[in-house]
Amino acid sequence: MTDLAQELHNLGHDVTVLTSTPHYNPSDEVLQNPVYRPPFPRLFSDVVETGLRVIRVRMPQKRGRIWARLFDYLWFHTSTTLLAALKIRHQEVIFVPSPPITLGINGYLFALFLRSKMVYEVLELWPDVPVRMGLLQNKLLIRLAYGIEAFVYRKSVAITSIAHHFNQSLIERGVPKEKLYFTPVFVDTEWLKPGPKVNAFSARNALEDQYVVFYAGNIGLTQGLEILVDVASEFEDDPEVVFLIIGDGAGSVRFEQVLAQSGLENIYKLPFQPYEDIPQTYATADICVSPMRAGFSYDIIPSKILTCMAAGRPVVAASEPDTETAQLIGDSGGGMIVTPESVSELVAALRKLRNSPELAAELAAKGRQWVVDHYSKPVVIETYDQVIRQVAEH
Repeated sequence: MTDLAQELHNLGHDVTVLTSTPHYNPSDEVLQNPVYRPPFPRLFSDVVETGLRVIRVRMPQKRGRIWARLFDYLWFHTSTTLLAALKIRHQEVIFVPSPPITLGINGYLFALFLRSKMVYEVLELWPDVPVRMGLLQNKLLIRLAYGIEAFVYRKSVAITSIAHHFNQSLIERGVPKEKLYFTPVFVDTEWLKPGPKVNAFSARNALEDQYVVFYAGNIGLTQGLEILVDVASEFEDDPEVVFLIIGDGAGSVRFEQVLAQSGLENIYKLPFQPYEDIPQTYATADICVSPMRAGFSYDIIPSKILTCMAAGRPVVAASEPDTETAQLIGDSGGGMIVTPESVSELVAALRKLRNSPELAAELAAKGRQWVVDHYSKPVVIETYDQVIRQVAEH
């Protein structure tokens, strides 16, 4: 979202961002920044950064208790609505990313009192994901959630999504086709590109001479990252192979428990790394993996796949064959697809790439070129620019 806001500003749009202070797994660098560090001088800040007006609502760091997190959500929704009414004047377009779907209600209210048109972005089909996970089971709440979803789609002038099959699902739910646009997750291919394995990050973590199977990103409940512990146990006889996981999320505690119980020494986890070190973390990798629990590839497109391809690394992704993830891998030629939750297939794919450097290099080159041609920042930002201008003009 930061890149999108900045690039739209560079293209001549007058952009105002209404957001929160960093509160979801903020890095030490962020926490040390006086702009974010408590005690916050006010309940909100209103500043201009790199040409963008940024209004931030004060938020506590992510809390574990459900009631506390619900309170935080309620606070954010209420406070941003008040700030939009009091601090922001007429805007031609309101751009609302999701999830959660409830942000669409905020967007609708903003559009009402700011005399604007709402563009709603679908990053996940929600509430499909929590329903499929069993996190949302109450029939009344499920009906309410889908009712909110239908309301938001109806009140949006345009809807963008990161997947073609998301758009198809929305058409099946009655959303007019002319409202829908495809705006995939983009990658800064100039910043993230193939780099040398021997670098400061690999040296700091003694990985220069290791064959690194790499996962970076959200450790959520849909990934089922525990499978990597089982997979790593199959490579104990190969002292050069290590599994490196970088990230955090709702499933992190469970993953760390399974990892500790395994006693394995060829798999370990690091926290999120500083932004400037990200290209080196991917350069350290030999293979990138993208696990996913069965069924969830229909609702989620792992953006990490594009990141891995941009970095020039082959990808092994878990996905059903009739999903957009599988189509992406197939069209790009940048990796291999395995059955979700299958340890044996994931092990076989990793061994195949480990034993065939030529194949790994071929997949890496194809994936990199595909991302440059179809998912690079200039290509996708142009689509966003066109959508916003069309909405504003009509």
